[in-house]
Amino acid sequence: MRIDRTTLRAAFSRFLTGVTVVTTRTATGEPVGFTANSFSSVSLNPPMLLVCPGNHLSGFHAFRDATQFGVSILAEGQEAVSNLFASRAADRFANCDWEEADGMPLIAGRAAGFVCTTSSVVAAGDHIVLIGQVSHFDDAARPGLGYGPEGYFSQSKERKAEAAATRASVLLDDGARVYLTDQGQLPTVPVQRGESPLSVLEAGLIARQIRAELSVVYAIYDEGETCRHIVFRGRTKGLQPGLQAQDIVTLDTSQANNTAVRALLDRFRQEHRAQSFGLYVGDAHAGDVLPAQGRD
Repeated sequence: MRIDRTTLRAAFSRFLTGVTVVTTRTATGEPVGFTANSFSSVSLNPPMLLVCPGNHLSGFHAFRDATQFGVSILAEGQEAVSNLFASRAADRFANCDWEEADGMPLIAGRAAGFVCTTSSVVAAGDHIVLIGQVSHFDDAARPGLGYGPEGYFSQSKERKAEAAATRASVLLDDGARVYLTDQGQLPTVPVQRGESPLSVLEAGLIARQIRAELSVVYAIYDEGETCRHIVFRGRTKGLQPGLQAQDIVTLDTSQANNTAVRALLDRFRQEHRAQSFGLYVGDAHAGDVLPAQGRD
């Protein structure tokens, strides 16, 4: 079987890894380093780890001959450092913050760092396996930076996204009037993870005896880091329980104490005048309005 390097690399990348910068010094004392996800702990007693420098690296010979090397596990937010040490930039250390530990350069702001004495160097195809015994380590208890097929990711952001709540609302109108709560808000229901926002909203409106025909999504935006808000368009006829009808042309949005909803209603009033409706995507403060969605 002939193995294609490109597809093999893609298959390897399915294994989600952390991101490290491996460092050492040349024979003349100059710091060299490269970005690596080929890092693994090996043993606790004695404490050992390994990294795998490739023979394509400009500093390959320095790592092959090194008696000591360092490993910085990058923290989330250090994508720029990772990209810097994965590039061919001439002086990478001049463009990032770093510090010395036991004579080895380590990246400042790291999640954790290790300094190792080289234990063995094993040739392995176009790489070497560099095994070191840990002589120094530190742990900043920061979330580490991850890497996978889709690029960088961070554990804390993934957890926040998983834990994020969703709210579904309806911008309800009859062509001339819009229907809001007594507080000038949109009828809204909470949506649990895994539930369909549209289905939950429809059920919530039925429970309130609000008659509505839901259609397209009018806005999707994040409310901070912990909640996503989805707003659907909806059509109705006649006064609905618990809602107040307001003329769209003279719509007073000042009573809406939520600035995002106030901006949404202002946009709706303007788009109603032009009869051209778009989809807002962004957050509670800024975003983009995508082209009209083929309704009205």
